[in-house]
Amino acid sequence: MRQEDFEEQELVSELRKGNPSAFRQLYVAYGPRLYGFCKRFGIPPEEVRETIQETFIRVWEHRQDIRFDASFSSYLFTIARNLIYNALRHTAYWDKYLGEAGLQHTAEPASIPADERELRRLIGEAVQALPDKCRQIFRKSRYEGFSNQEIATALAISKSTVENQLNKALKTIRAFLKSNGYGPALLACAAGFNHILINFISN
Repeated sequence: MRQEDFEEQELVSELRKGNPSAFRQLYVAYGPRLYGFCKRFGIPPEEVRETIQETFIRVWEHRQDIRFDASFSSYLFTIARNLIYNALRHTAYWDKYLGEAGLQHTAEPASIPADERELRRLIGEAVQALPDKCRQIFRKSRYEGFSNQEIATALAISKSTVENQLNKALKTIRAFLKSNGYGPALLACAAGFNHILINFISN
């Protein structure tokens, strides 16, 4: 186990006990990464800050539910993604994504071919089927909010290797989705209704 992983586990253990110092240290460690992650969805800076604050509020409120055998960063970014997803559904920004996908609010439910749960399942299967190193890099990028340089540093590889592995992962995932009926046209339609999932498989 890496030293930083051990230190994080110690902080998470203290967080579960209600230690405010551990909470602050985790906030300082993950705040900047969460900021970069949230900005990828095109929301304004003030909304990004509110999302980060709400993410950590939920972490604190549900600190005793944090599992020792799971990645804290994955837990954290899952909360942030869900908050962003809900915000996009209930704010004016949703119109922006509908427009980009060429859709209108008047679209009938039957004309929406992308089922969210099915798309999530297929993406999850595709990610799980990636080669180990490729999957590790993809997870750090899309699930944990690492930049390409941060991934390169953490894994002691070059930034170009990270970029190549991400491109490989994205091509593989898109090919898997296409083989399951989610070709480019269907994904373009799905983008209006689940921008977060589509962002996962975009460059």
